[in-house]
Amino acid sequence: MNLVARWVVLTVAVWLADVFVGGMNIADGVWNHLWVAALFGLANAIVGNVIRLVAFPALILTLGVFSIVVNAWMLMLVGDASDALDVNGFGSAFWAGLIISVVSAILGKGRRDRD
Repeated sequence: MNLVARWVVLTVAVWLADVFVGGMNIADGVWNHLWVAALFGLANAIVGNVIRLVAFPALILTLGVFSIVVNAWMLMLVGDASDALDVNGFGSAFWAGLIISVVSAILGKGRRDRD
């Protein structure tokens, strides 16, 4: 159940990024949002951790803010891998990554408080 709850939180975060960032477009439909969230979570779990390990000095120097850049790269990777997501440049990916990080942190904290 924990995995499903995280997936729902990530789907909401991706949907909000789609709504508020003009350069990020997800094809219409709930299934496309669920698909993009699943791919983003998978990319973050596999490739994102490797990038965070390599970029560890930058993460330390920026007190973790560099993780938003890693999220932007993951969004661009998912956009290249899936027809359901279109990201127009790094700027759009950066702002979408920021929204996804903030919304996931807020909703994830609320979910943890209830457990």
